[in-house]
Amino acid sequence: MNLPPPAQSCAGWGACHFQKSFSATISFPAAWGDGQIEGEINSFIPVNKIKTAMLLAAGYGTRLKPLTDHTPKPLVPVAGRPMLEYALDKLRAYGIKEVVINVSHLKGQLHRHLAGFNDLRVTISEEAEPLETGGGLKKAAPFLGDGPVFAINSDILWSDAGETALNRLTQQWDDARMDFLLLAQSKAAAVGHDQGEDHLFIKPENTLGWNTADAPYIISGIGVFHPRVLRDAPAGKFSVKVLWLRALAQNRLFCLPHHGRWFQTGTLDDIRKTEAELRRIPLSEPAI
Repeated sequence: MNLPPPAQSCAGWGACHFQKSFSATISFPAAWGDGQIEGEINSFIPVNKIKTAMLLAAGYGTRLKPLTDHTPKPLVPVAGRPMLEYALDKLRAYGIKEVVINVSHLKGQLHRHLAGFNDLRVTISEEAEPLETGGGLKKAAPFLGDGPVFAINSDILWSDAGETALNRLTQQWDDARMDFLLLAQSKAAAVGHDQGEDHLFIKPENTLGWNTADAPYIISGIGVFHPRVLRDAPAGKFSVKVLWLRALAQNRLFCLPHHGRWFQTGTLDDIRKTEAELRRIPLSEPAI
C-alpha cells in the first residue's frame, strides 16, 4: 500500500519537510483500530520558521459604519483593544519579526499607531484606494521576500486548542506542492463570517485532516502563501480568489482545519457577539 503524500501523511505528527526513505511497516495501536501500513516512510528534518507576515488592513470597513467614518477598521476596538492587535499578538508569540501591513482608508491613523511598535519591523504598503485582497498582496510583493508568508485578515481573532494554528500551518507547509495553505474553520463553531464561495476551495481531497463531523468549513482569513503566485497576477484591484482558483486548478491550494475558537469582527453584530464570548471565556483561555 502506498503512503499518502508527505504533507498529508504527517498531519498531526509534526514536521513535514522530508529527506531519505526506507521501507517499514507501521502497526497502529489497538485504540486506533486494526491494520498495518506497508510502504516508504520518509524521515524528516525540522521545519524552518516562516519569517514574514502580511496583515491585510486597507479596506474601507463599510459594514462597520458609522465607526469607520472616523476610525480605520483595524483600529476599531474589540473588547477594549484595536482588533488588529490580536493577530499581532499571535505573530509575536510565533516569533515573527517582519510584518507588512497594507493601509489606505484613514491611513494616517494606522501610521501613527504602528509607529509605536518597537518589537516588530513593520513595513507599510500604501494604497491610494483599497485594492482588495489580491491587489493588496500584489502591491506589497516587493516587501514579501522569496519565502512563504503568513497572510492574515486584520478582523480575525482566534484561540488555539493544543498546537498553535501558526505552528501547524508551518509544519504542514510543503513548498514543492503548495502555493496556498488556508486555515479552515468549522462553520458551526464560527462567530461571524462572510457568506461566500468557501465550498469551492475547501474540499475533502485538498484538506489535510478533513473531519466530516466538522464540515462544512469556511475560510478563516489566516493562511500561508508563496509570493511567486504574484509574479503574473493582474494589476490593480482584484480579489485573492482569482489566485486561489488558479492554484486550485493546478492542485496547489490546500486547507488545514483549525483547532480552537475563531471570530470575525467585520460587523457591529459580530463585534457584540465576539465581546460577549470573550467575557465568558477570555481569548487566552481554552473553551470548555
